[in-house]
Amino acid sequence: MINAQLYSEEIWKEYSDKVLRENKPKTYKHFDHIFDFAKKKQLIEHLVSDPTLQRVAKHAFVPLLKILTKTPRYKYDEEEGVYDLETKIRPISFASHFDSYLYGFYAYALNKRYQDYIKRKGFDSSILAYRSDLNGDCNIQFAKRAFDSVSMMVGKYGKCTAIALDITGYFDNIDHAELKDKWASVIGLKELPADQYKIFRSLTNYSYINKSSLLKHFKIDLEKEEDVRTLLNVIPSTLAGKSYNDKFELLRKRQLVVRNKPKIDADGNKSYRGIPQGSPMSSVLSNIYLINFDEWLHNRGKYMDFQYMRYCDDLLIICRSEHAQDLIGAIIEEINVRYKLTIQKKKTEIVEFRPNSKGKVRSFDIGAKAVLKPGSDEQRLYKNLQYLGFEFNGSSTYIRPGSLSRYFRKVKGRVLKTMMMAYGKKSVKAVISKKQLYERYSHSGERNFITYAMNAAKNSYKNASGVERSGLDSPSIRRQLNAHFSFLQKEIDKMSAGFARQKKMVKKK
Repeated sequence: MINAQLYSEEIWKEYSDKVLRENKPKTYKHFDHIFDFAKKKQLIEHLVSDPTLQRVAKHAFVPLLKILTKTPRYKYDEEEGVYDLETKIRPISFASHFDSYLYGFYAYALNKRYQDYIKRKGFDSSILAYRSDLNGDCNIQFAKRAFDSVSMMVGKYGKCTAIALDITGYFDNIDHAELKDKWASVIGLKELPADQYKIFRSLTNYSYINKSSLLKHFKIDLEKEEDVRTLLNVIPSTLAGKSYNDKFELLRKRQLVVRNKPKIDADGNKSYRGIPQGSPMSSVLSNIYLINFDEWLHNRGKYMDFQYMRYCDDLLIICRSEHAQDLIGAIIEEINVRYKLTIQKKKTEIVEFRPNSKGKVRSFDIGAKAVLKPGSDEQRLYKNLQYLGFEFNGSSTYIRPGSLSRYFRKVKGRVLKTMMMAYGKKSVKAVISKKQLYERYSHSGERNFITYAMNAAKNSYKNASGVERSGLDSPSIRRQLNAHFSFLQKEIDKMSAGFARQKKMVKKK
């Protein structure tokens, strides 16, 4: 008989030990107080261990807190033929402190069931994201697998094609009925038990409050507020009363509490879609939703001899070139019709790996002609395969230029902030924290972008847990990183000299 309860003493201990081991208390401002898991974890266990499943089923979830994160990125504009800066805006919704630990347990336990399911079905090798059973593998090993597959296919067939597809607005378009069905499949039941159904409803029929709208509505400046323990504290008691319920009632009356409503298409048809990004459950649910798709494409790869890998909403297929167009059509139809999702054409990349005129394997834009006219510059047809922060051209591997650009921008921004702290009006002594800059932005730090990239460049390295992992063995990446320390040092010297001159001029006046 299948156990409908996800809780067991063993699973709870694993989850509890994991939270305590990570030692990352959630300190963001929300509508409840910060929850001390180490001291109060029994409150969470009391809910999830209930054999009747009713304690969680009756739990009242707090509305999510929604913020918009802005990430500047350099993207290549194919029409203009240049790299351009664009800002990616991503909505992130945070659960309350208590709810986040409750979600965290269900995410952990459900992910264990999911991982058992995909292993039992035999397509676990295709799923890369949000796994806890990969022995410390990360994007470096995933990229190596992809690039090694390209080399293997070229060696076998003389050429191959890599197809990179991206699902548009994945989390916002997950169909609720399909998700519920697949969730039940993973736990081996026809229907979700009462507690899991409550979790499901809280993440599909969810409500949220936009943080910026809340602060703007009540004219609140958090930087000027003292002793802000929760976001409800800053709402004047004169408007609603002091109690928790009174203040939430005011938020509802002011229409600041927003519910995830049905989507209505041009024909007036309703559809119930979307889960929030940012909850501890979002990652495992994003994997569960596509279990049938993953199994279908993985099994198709077995008899058509292609490799399929999925990292959340990013799909990569490495196949024989003659199969590429048929595969793309089949995948788009399956994603569209069965899962009500759309492949983003703008982000679709089709790269063919084949020998160039000198016999060296290079990566070509699939739009290029297989045979070039005599005298044509074939280099303008080269197009590297981008995957998980790396690029591959058939023989060499690189860090993506966009990732390096982002690193250099962060260096400049952080050095500027450090100088302002050292030479600003409130500074007592002009002392620059070079050690902190080096730890964050150079090879002398233990865990930063540079050390990650340097590990990628090696043949092998030890990860944070001391486990030896394969690297990309890339001299090209090592060359890309050669100048990072001199760049950091030059920025420090240049800005330091500028701020020092400015401070002297102010003193003379």
